[in-house]
Amino acid sequence: MNDLDMLRDTWAEPAPPSGAARASARAALLERAAGTRPEARPARRFRLRLPRPAVRLVAAGVLAAAVAVGVTVVQSGGTDGHGRPRPVLPGIPAGPVANASEALERAAQAAERRPFTPPRPDQWVYVESRVRMGDTPNGPVSKGRTLVTRDWKRADGKKVAALEHGRIVFAGTMPTTPPSDYASLAAMPTDPAALLRRLYQQMGGLGDTAEGRYQTAYSMLGAVLRDNLLPPKTEAAVFRAIKRLPGVTLARARVQGRPALALARLEEGWLHEELMLDPTTYRYLGEQSVAVKDHTGHGDDGDLVVKKGDVLNMTIRLKTAIVDTPGQQP
Repeated sequence: MNDLDMLRDTWAEPAPPSGAARASARAALLERAAGTRPEARPARRFRLRLPRPAVRLVAAGVLAAAVAVGVTVVQSGGTDGHGRPRPVLPGIPAGPVANASEALERAAQAAERRPFTPPRPDQWVYVESRVRMGDTPNGPVSKGRTLVTRDWKRADGKKVAALEHGRIVFAGTMPTTPPSDYASLAAMPTDPAALLRRLYQQMGGLGDTAEGRYQTAYSMLGAVLRDNLLPPKTEAAVFRAIKRLPGVTLARARVQGRPALALARLEEGWLHEELMLDPTTYRYLGEQSVAVKDHTGHGDDGDLVVKKGDVLNMTIRLKTAIVDTPGQQP
């Protein structure tokens, strides 16, 4: 039985699950997507999106992103002798990206063309990220601190490790939805339609409505990109699966002071959940949430007051690599 189905079975009938219950269920599902048991996870990892009406853990960005639908972002490959855009990546069209579908397809093609050597089962996948933390756990903030997280996952999925107070801390693993170890990720469907079908089957009560399916799939696919180093065909399938979800638009963002492509999906009419790409190489850069209108929500542990332009939940990917031992950094 799916873990989310088990949660749904505990809800009282005939009333449908409350917003807080759905929030808890979705939080648990995305927690599992991070790849370790909640009790074994380092306390400093605050990468989890929490939906409304629960109060969410957030991380403020250095700069608020200017959000706009249908933004055209121009590549920086220059022009040829005839004034035409020069391709930046072989085999991928040059020139401006006009919409999310085009950006996602270019990202998929770029992933397929990158050289890649898969890890041995005894090697480790290293992921380093910069997370901007707020000064409170509840709601958007304009002040905060920056954490750099360094995590290692053994490629066969048997162990994970993290750097805590200068030492390596090990933990066991458990099956996750979606999978978070390299071996399971490499076995995921590489057909985008089949990949989405599998995700829909695994999300339990969060997929009871069409919008629930789409938003939960978007979050799950974002977690796969955020926390892993993916085989090229898997990464391409993730981008093309996102391309199939309705409501994904192109926005404008800045990552560490530089322009970025932001793929945004509007959640409950006020929040853009954004996946950010390099506008030249189409590599995944990170994620953030941006309020596109003022919003006040109510959760079990307090109210959530958000102003238009607030940046939430910013995680920037710094490095990914395959290494031989936990603690090793590229």
